[in-house]
Amino acid sequence: MLVAINKEIVLTAEDGKWLVNTIYFGGGTPSLMEVEEIATILNTIQSVYKVDGGAEITLEANPDDLTEEKLKGWRAAGINRLSIGVQSFLKKT
Repeated sequence: MLVAINKEIVLTAEDGKWLVNTIYFGGGTPSLMEVEEIATILNTIQSVYKVDGGAEITLEANPDDLTEEKLKGWRAAGINRLSIGVQSFLKKT
């Protein structure tokens, strides 16, 4: 999967023609991905696109997936915003 995602990024880049100011990892549960996978995707994006220094880089996350280690890893990879589903705050029955 990771190879296909990175290939698609490279194929659609149009030689760095676009300035990217938002990157959103969403749809499904990207917080289940390994930190290294998120970092690889971000590195691929940054290698073929111009990414604004103040770009908002969001990861959709399930609260059950959050650990201190993942949060630190995502931050180090470049994630600067989390989108957490409110429905996930309901107590399990």
